[in-house]
Amino acid sequence: MKKLITLVHTEWLKIKGLGLVYLALIMGLLIPFTGFLFQVYDPRFLTSEDLPYSVFEEAITGNFKAFCMFLLLLYIVIAANRVAQVDHKNNGWQLMETQPISKFQLYFSKYLIVLILTFICIISYLGFTILFSFLDYYINPHEVKLLTFDIIWVLKTFLRLCVAVMGIAALQLCVSVVFPGFIWAFLIGILGLIVNTFSLVQRITLPYCPYNSLYILCKTPNIKSLNHFITYSEYLSLFWAIVFLIIGYFWYRGKGFKTAFLNSKKQIAFSSAFIIITAGIFFILQKPKPYVSKGSEVVIQGTIDTDLKIDSVKIFSKDFHKKMGSAAIKNGTFLWETKQQIPFDQYSLEFGTKKIDFMMGSGDHFKIEIHCNASNIDYFLTSNRSAEQEYKNKEDGFGYEFSYAIKQQKHNDDPKKFYELAQADWKKNIDKLSHYTDTENNALSDEYLTYRKQLLAIQYLNEISNYRKMTSWDDSKFAAPKVFLDELNSRVTNPTALLNKNDDYLQYKLDQMLTDKERLSNPDSILFVKLNALPNNINKDRLLTKHLVKSMELESDSTSRNQLFAREFKLLNNTDYKKLAAFKLEQLNISQKGALFPDLKFLDAQGKAHLLSEYRGKYVIIDLWATWCGPCKQIRPVFDTRSHQYRYYDNIQFISISLDESQSKWQNYLKTKPSKIPQFWLSDANEFMNRYKIQSIPRFIIIDPAGKIFNLNSPFPDEDNFIEILDKLKKY
Repeated sequence: MKKLITLVHTEWLKIKGLGLVYLALIMGLLIPFTGFLFQVYDPRFLTSEDLPYSVFEEAITGNFKAFCMFLLLLYIVIAANRVAQVDHKNNGWQLMETQPISKFQLYFSKYLIVLILTFICIISYLGFTILFSFLDYYINPHEVKLLTFDIIWVLKTFLRLCVAVMGIAALQLCVSVVFPGFIWAFLIGILGLIVNTFSLVQRITLPYCPYNSLYILCKTPNIKSLNHFITYSEYLSLFWAIVFLIIGYFWYRGKGFKTAFLNSKKQIAFSSAFIIITAGIFFILQKPKPYVSKGSEVVIQGTIDTDLKIDSVKIFSKDFHKKMGSAAIKNGTFLWETKQQIPFDQYSLEFGTKKIDFMMGSGDHFKIEIHCNASNIDYFLTSNRSAEQEYKNKEDGFGYEFSYAIKQQKHNDDPKKFYELAQADWKKNIDKLSHYTDTENNALSDEYLTYRKQLLAIQYLNEISNYRKMTSWDDSKFAAPKVFLDELNSRVTNPTALLNKNDDYLQYKLDQMLTDKERLSNPDSILFVKLNALPNNINKDRLLTKHLVKSMELESDSTSRNQLFAREFKLLNNTDYKKLAAFKLEQLNISQKGALFPDLKFLDAQGKAHLLSEYRGKYVIIDLWATWCGPCKQIRPVFDTRSHQYRYYDNIQFISISLDESQSKWQNYLKTKPSKIPQFWLSDANEFMNRYKIQSIPRFIIIDPAGKIFNLNSPFPDEDNFIEILDKLKKY
């Protein structure tokens, strides 16, 4: 060990005049300093409704990808090359023959120097990021910015980064030893940077490329989203570090490829064994970790940091919103456990007006860290189903070329080209899905993978159906190749429970019930006849509900819609689907133009009650907003301007209705931001929004003089369509 320490000191003295330490500090400084300058001259727009956040944690993770994948990688390439060039220029290979020390220690000391320089660069990035975040906190102060400093989080992030670069450092030193000239080793390093950029753009993981460990690392910059802070990218890095340390050392000792690996039968045998063992270890290491159930019970535990009055969390099924259970929140923590058999499906964790969707089944454990206020939510979720949680919101979309061809209808006259594109795109997407893993190399469970493959097949089948509708159902030349069609259909022969409930699948099943000839006549009526002839079961109810709702949406008046509903509703047997169909009918009837709008009761800023009917005889332009809604406050001045423009038209009245939970917060806001438009507060806002399925604000509604809906989802006041509508309504 003493000799190794002496060698490291000696190597450090050899590179002392190369400026590598200064370069490490500069490379670590660049991104934090650039980000700080942007913040000084163009501060990030923040509102009091934003979630409080640690300025240090936000800055470190925010710039993590740019630093690691580009500047840090570039620095390792430069540092390794410069360290190796010292020996190349001073004939160090010859000199080591005269040294009374281990050649491995000589080589390993050079590797340690590269690592030390790289760690200095990482420390520089973390240190300068913390410094500039501190300065920004005082230069651009805001109530949501916090100076909370989690030293354990920082140390874990630093350690994770240090381990993740060890493989690349070993590879780059090895390459720099192999190639005496600076340029070739540098170009190989740049090639690694290009590979990482390719992975970033294409979202493809390439574990066989040592440089790609940094891309894998950067997929999840915050360790709070990981089950373990040292994970797949770090294990890959350690593997490549050992491999390239061995290769580099033998090359360094042998002064060439042949003398290092092929000089004797013994060396050839050793080299062959090394390749086989390395390949075997790599195969095991990169093999995705299968989903593992943690017993039979389900455990959901977590913490919640909020200023809202929330006393419990509730778990609901995504289907029909059925309550599965609840857990009390005590001192900001909650725990829900059940040994009840939970079918694998989509569920939601709900608290107040917020919710988190997730996949769950028996044997699953979840840990959730939640931060929320009235307008925003942020959370970190770890689980034995982490792959499903990461993938659940992804759409199995078509590739760019096929999507472009569909959008532009490029091949409506060339079915051969269309189906060639479709088949190539299908194979590419199914392969990508089959090899999908999350950041920690966890694979999707077999059940979920089967479902997503089936759903992908449905999307292609539905697109083929759309293509036939746009071209021809009669002409066989527009039909899909039998082999391709059979492959897609075979995927959905045995649909999973999840697929059976999917809207795209239900539409596919409805399409399958019609012949090409029937599609050309009266398909909706024919479908009802065929659906009614099916045996009574849950699948019939799903299909009938899907087609009934779609048909009701196409009806332009409530009388015809109600007649259709009355005729088909009695054929439904499942209670849940009966309720769903009835609810959809109510939504369509109350939301259509001409439907009676409720006579809302609201309060003004002084607490006096008012009714919407006070404005009968006028077109009422309603602005639904809240003080916590940033976009609402941005559009309010435009709404005020429009009100001023139409102030002389007696049949048009602008009003503003707040959906805030807190009446006092709304009143205080009006004291600082007064408006000439009548301002009201709706106490039962949630009930109103749920009834009309209003899921986002700002929302603008126009009510006619008789108190009926004129437009339930009007254009925004800064759009030309808004002015066009009001110009048609005004009375001179």
